[in-house]
Amino acid sequence: MRDATRDLHRFSNVLVVFPHPDDETVSCGGTIRRFADAGARITLVLLTGGERGTRSGTLDPELLAVRRREAEAAARILGIADVIQEDFPDGQLVEHTPLTMTALASVIGRAEPDLIVTYDPAGLDGHPDHIACSQIVTAVARTHAPRVTLWYAALPAWITSAFFVLGQMRHDPDVEARRCRPTHRMPVRSAASDKIRAWNVYASQRGNIRKGLGRLVPAWVAIRAWPYEYFAEPS
Repeated sequence: MRDATRDLHRFSNVLVVFPHPDDETVSCGGTIRRFADAGARITLVLLTGGERGTRSGTLDPELLAVRRREAEAAARILGIADVIQEDFPDGQLVEHTPLTMTALASVIGRAEPDLIVTYDPAGLDGHPDHIACSQIVTAVARTHAPRVTLWYAALPAWITSAFFVLGQMRHDPDVEARRCRPTHRMPVRSAASDKIRAWNVYASQRGNIRKGLGRLVPAWVAIRAWPYEYFAEPS
């Protein structure tokens, strides 16, 4: 697994695509901040408003506006220049694949990125929207931006194993079959403070992301102790 530090000056126009507000911070907030500090322009696309981001996963229309505001605030902390908040239904991305692909192709045409970042095919934790997002971004990138580098936010096996033990993720053979092995890692300790600040902005999601024994560990402790973010570059 190679060190991705050298890539900080290789890419100058980074497009980050995730389904829900806070996905970008949890998955690669440190890397986003490091690219911004290196002078890259960062564009964030959020495909849904995250209106089902409740403990039970039920629809809360009022949550949509809250999470949009949180996303804008987190983006400022992470150095994101432009936030594009699409309005596809939370929890139903796969059912809106054609329209989502059209919208994303338009964004790529305008932004002209040299790097696109999204979830790995397992969706990191197997969430259906995460998996659909990965599929959509991959298909659009291959069709409309075949020369643009694609990075999947991914997890090494030892981390997924730890998450299973802590109850953060459940083991699903179908999801595990999709999982990518990371090809490189970005050192992010220098960006830990900003990642913590961005995560704290998502007040509506506190308690939703950490499950099982993971609830016993404060988010700032976990982020401070996490020296790298991992990515897989498909061949």
